Amino acid sequence: IMFTFGYKTSFSSILRALATIGIGLVMIFDNAASVTVVKVVAAFLLASGIVSLVYGFIRNKRDGVLPLMAVNAVVDLILGILLFLFIVTLIGIVLILFGGIQLLALAGAMSLLGAGFSTLILSICAVAGGAFLLFNPFGERIMSVCAGSFLLLYGVSE
Repeated sequence: IMFTFGYKTSFSSILRALATIGIGLVMIFDNAASVTVVKVVAAFLLASGIVSLVYGFIRNKRDGVLPLMAVNAVVDLILGILLFLFIVTLIGIVLILFGGIQLLALAGAMSLLGAGFSTLILSICAVAGGAFLLFNPFGERIMSVCAGSFLLLYGVSE
């Protein structure tokens, strides 16, 4: 699921589709780039956690923001460390959770929207891909090809 900030226009939809197709192709054909992107995201999360913690200590004396900033810092640090250590497992869990939630929401709304079974295909693919990564992790190459394929499918369907 891609999040859209601001107004949704046909131009933003085209840009989002092209970006998703491009990222999907890179993930399919260049495993090193995929792993690097995940590690960069993990590094940003770690840096964000450290900065949030330091900022919380600095502003705590004046504004008392340490508890909120500490929670934010801990979550960022844990996610960053987990991404560095367990790339395949974490992505598998996230795919299963998000795909399952989307599957439940869509299944409940199908009768209201008059939609057919085809609306569930991407959710089913996300759950299946997450289960494949979680229970049969052949490594980062398989993760990259699976995630890239799902991104490519999403971009084309957008």
